[in-house]
Amino acid sequence: MWPRALAAVVVAVAYLAMAPRVVNGDGLGYLRAATASFWGTLYPGHLGYVPLLGAIAKLVGATRPIELLWPARVVSAVAAAKAAWLVGDMARRRAGNAAGEHAAGERAAWAAMLGLAASWGALSAGSDVESYAPALAAVCGALWCADRQRPIASGLCCAAAALFHVENVLFVPVCALVVERRRALVLVAAALPIAAAYALVLPAHGAVWFLGASHGLRYPLRATAPFVAVYGACKALVYAPYRYEASWARVLGCFAAGAAAAIALATCMRRPLGRAAMLAWIVPYALVGVLFWGSDAERWTFLLPLVWLAAAARPPRALAVAAAIFAANLVVWLPTARDATVRARAEAAARHLADGDVVVGPGHGWDEYIGFYGAARVTTFPLVYWAGAVGVDALPRELARAAAGRRLFLARLADDGDPMGWKELRRFAITPANARTLLPPGHAVPVGDGLERWDR
Repeated sequence: MWPRALAAVVVAVAYLAMAPRVVNGDGLGYLRAATASFWGTLYPGHLGYVPLLGAIAKLVGATRPIELLWPARVVSAVAAAKAAWLVGDMARRRAGNAAGEHAAGERAAWAAMLGLAASWGALSAGSDVESYAPALAAVCGALWCADRQRPIASGLCCAAAALFHVENVLFVPVCALVVERRRALVLVAAALPIAAAYALVLPAHGAVWFLGASHGLRYPLRATAPFVAVYGACKALVYAPYRYEASWARVLGCFAAGAAAAIALATCMRRPLGRAAMLAWIVPYALVGVLFWGSDAERWTFLLPLVWLAAAARPPRALAVAAAIFAANLVVWLPTARDATVRARAEAAARHLADGDVVVGPGHGWDEYIGFYGAARVTTFPLVYWAGAVGVDALPRELARAAAGRRLFLARLADDGDPMGWKELRRFAITPANARTLLPPGHAVPVGDGLERWDR
């Protein structure tokens, strides 16, 4: 046990060492929300995550989002490493019991643990500010407790997993099926904290807030969704860029590496759980993956523990695949993670700003990072977020309210070739050609570094 515990510490340190130079877009929103107040801005699908970060902000004395960045990343790294350790320990127990020997269990434990740790779904969550890392740790903790016939502890872990990511309400039946007796205790222990948490927030926000995505965007389901889902599932093993980020050759090459890893894992899998529990795990999560942004690796991250538990049946082959996955992720993802272009552009633009200034941009690009890195306390107004949250008709009113009595600046409102933000705004009929009609009457004055001042 101690060598694997030490290995989990090494995994957490490695995640921090590989942390991206620029925090991801979701993490940026979480950090800003968590430092706004103790409870922050609650996210309906991640109800417990921002309060967790808010508590950490109070603990470390962080008052600005940038000051909370590394404490939040430490939480992610520890959570993802803990998830890997839990999966490894469960593989040890099951393989050891089946083979009747300690050595076989240890080999399976190392295969499952290192395989999950190397997979890009866990690696990306553990190296950045992501709700998926503590959610994954809670999922693995729930399964670990269920396997040891601890129904109440398993149910409470399920509740934590669902509060970090609402999709994990699907995991409650899985744990109930793994527990051999007193299954109802799992359901009760999971349901009570979830119901209590949402009972506190729903009166203030309403059911529409809970049922709708916080960004207001909906996935356009097409006939190609199953193929997109296969791409996303393979991406949970080996990183692959989106088409708008790289050439077709690079996208297909990275996808091929993930597909090869998936095929190799399939050759060493054996059923690690009962048939009913496995179906209760695979079918609902896969259905969500196909129907809701299937190209994202996050949709498939919660299936990774099952994949590596199954692959640990043949430890030598699984370890070889895990090593290949880790090497592939170092080659194809680490250069992307080390790219600081977004940060450099945001810092250059921020030099023209002062405390209280408002910057309007399409969002999802370097415009959202203005003021995050730097001294000036700047308010960003990403159109893609506000269009989804309040609708196009209310957008000019909200923008005028945000800019009242403040200097107003524009970033990326001219077409700079970056599709981020604009491709989502097209669903609201907002383009670089008409975006300025949303602004108060005025004219733009270029100030440099991709920034314009809007003089009213």
